[in-house]
Amino acid sequence: MTSEKFRRQLRQEAEQWWKDGTIDAELYGKLSDRYRFSELESEARSRFTTILIGLGGILLGLGVISFVAANWMVWSREVKLTLLLTLFVVINAVGFYLWRSRDRGGTHKLGAALLLFGGLVLGANLALVSQMFHQSGPLYQLFFAWSFGVWLMAASLSLPALAILSSLLLSIAYVPGIFDAAEARDFNLWHFAALHTPTLALLLWVPLACRCRSNIAFGLTGVLVSGAVFSNIAFLGGWGIEAAIVLPPALLWAYSVRPPRRLQSPAFDAIARSLAVIATASAFYVLSFNTWIYFELADVGFRPELGRHVAIDSLIVAAVTLWLWVRLFDRPARFQPFQARSLNTGIVALMLLASGVTTYVHLHLKPLPVLAPLIFNVLLFFLAISAVRDGLGFASRRTFWGGMVLLVVGIVTRMLEYDTGLLLKSFVFAGCGLGVIAAGLWFERNVQLERNASRSDTLPEKTS
Repeated sequence: MTSEKFRRQLRQEAEQWWKDGTIDAELYGKLSDRYRFSELESEARSRFTTILIGLGGILLGLGVISFVAANWMVWSREVKLTLLLTLFVVINAVGFYLWRSRDRGGTHKLGAALLLFGGLVLGANLALVSQMFHQSGPLYQLFFAWSFGVWLMAASLSLPALAILSSLLLSIAYVPGIFDAAEARDFNLWHFAALHTPTLALLLWVPLACRCRSNIAFGLTGVLVSGAVFSNIAFLGGWGIEAAIVLPPALLWAYSVRPPRRLQSPAFDAIARSLAVIATASAFYVLSFNTWIYFELADVGFRPELGRHVAIDSLIVAAVTLWLWVRLFDRPARFQPFQARSLNTGIVALMLLASGVTTYVHLHLKPLPVLAPLIFNVLLFFLAISAVRDGLGFASRRTFWGGMVLLVVGIVTRMLEYDTGLLLKSFVFAGCGLGVIAAGLWFERNVQLERNASRSDTLPEKTS
């Protein structure tokens, strides 16, 4: 969609072209219809009205908050409860009315902003109502209830802003919730929610991001799922360490065949695989340090009642991951662009398998204090070089510079970790700097040449 600034500039230029005789009235009319020149002034007035309404709404809200704060201690519990519910209903009702209006400009955006504000008011209402009725508890319980409430609002309205807010609230609630559940003796509903956050996120929040078509909500949910799977499985100890390393990136990489496709944004595939590469690179980098002599199974006081919940959740996630990988290999034709890359499905599967097998052998069969860090260093540098090659082959700046950063960080880390002389370190640092500069200039030059070549191919040939 073209920006308003471009449309205004194009209208100004087109009017000048028409006056100069460069174009005729018919061509100007086609440009006007295509870029909606006649709607520019109405859109500006609508945006100005929206700004005024927003400013007035902020001042009105501050006035209401000040009035409520001045009389909060005087009012009875019934008056407080009625006021909170009325405020929540009015804000969401007005927001829904404006959001559903035929004007898809400022009025629609103002309605979406009011609905988002209604989601924030929901949290304030939950906190104040629990305070009025003396329902105390950890703060993460409030965030869990708040996230579920906003999830219902987002699912019913398909509003991306509410989906993002719900994902953020769930992430905030999970971190203290899982630590509280690990120390609890008697589990309650909130402990169950923390222990089963990966399954809840897969069943509720991932479809919500698809329904709302929000890339940000999907990215936040992907980070939450991978982090929750890792931390939950790590509580099991023993065999769970290998699964905690392999399962999150495997799930993210194979997500791209997840049904239903009609609700899924095409950008979700790239986001999921980018998160998978980031998770894999992070694991390889951490495990590439020469600290495997201290990496062994520790007695973490395994609790069966905790392990059962985590095991059930982990088995569900593992089953979904296995099913997705089976579908991934059954339909290779759908992933030809991915298979042409160095970081394709087969390579990622081999790297994840090597990391899992190496960790398992070290922990259960025979310690590998020297070979294990060597293997993960090889995997780390192979991942970095593959990313650089894909960036060059597909003219992707993000992939190229991600691989370059990973490569340089790996080299510098190894130089700082091992006892090497300052002279050698200086040569390595200088070589890395020169290499990055040369690779960057070469990459930009090739990208520009490819763009010029593709532009010249699309131009029509002159006829004599």
